[in-house]
Amino acid sequence: MAISLIFGELYGSTVKMKPPLPATLLALAMFLLAPRARADHEVWLWLETRSPLLRTETPRFPRIDLRTVTDMRMSGRADGLQQAFFRAGPLFFLTDFLFVGVHGTVYADRLASGVFDQESRFELEPNLFGRFGDFTWNDRNRFEVRFRDSGTRTRYRNQFRLNYAPKNATWIPFFWNEFLVDLAGEGLNQNRAQIGLGRMFSPSTRVDLGLMIRSREDATGWVHDRVINLYLLLDIPPLSRP
Repeated sequence: MAISLIFGELYGSTVKMKPPLPATLLALAMFLLAPRARADHEVWLWLETRSPLLRTETPRFPRIDLRTVTDMRMSGRADGLQQAFFRAGPLFFLTDFLFVGVHGTVYADRLASGVFDQESRFELEPNLFGRFGDFTWNDRNRFEVRFRDSGTRTRYRNQFRLNYAPKNATWIPFFWNEFLVDLAGEGLNQNRAQIGLGRMFSPSTRVDLGLMIRSREDATGWVHDRVINLYLLLDIPPLSRP
């Protein structure tokens, strides 16, 4: 998953920065007001692991993690598996409010013909995170270079997430919104808005269950899919020294 992806809620960051909320609310309003078209029902399953390469007591420099994400998406229009992703790469913590992911991703998408088309990606992902009292937030910025046999495209994605996460909370209600902008000419062509509930099973294990409206542009106009999203995060602690 996935994500995937919120460090403020897991580690209780006390950084106080103003989250970039207006752009997220504007993008969400545009898609909620868009005319409805043919929609689908989907189930997304995300698994994310973060393994320590270099750990610190708090999420700040010089911490480095290895992240892996497995993402499986089922849909009615595909009669089963629609998309599958695998993402891997390091996370570099530069400060106590910023980490940067550098990833390689392989991806398969079922076409209308029933065959799968493969894509590979290079991703650069700066993440800002912080805390305001009982609330934590994360602003993920992902720049993608996407390689297919049909050509190379670039895309920018922004996901803003807000959690009600008092320190040591077990249950964490959350909301996030992500908009996707194709930089090769298509512009803003997708938005994802999700509300859900997270459950902390340990300081390093969290499960999120969310309901998402995914708005995407196709040949008929804007399509608003309904998605059930299940996400598991395993933030693997370092081995204890003898």
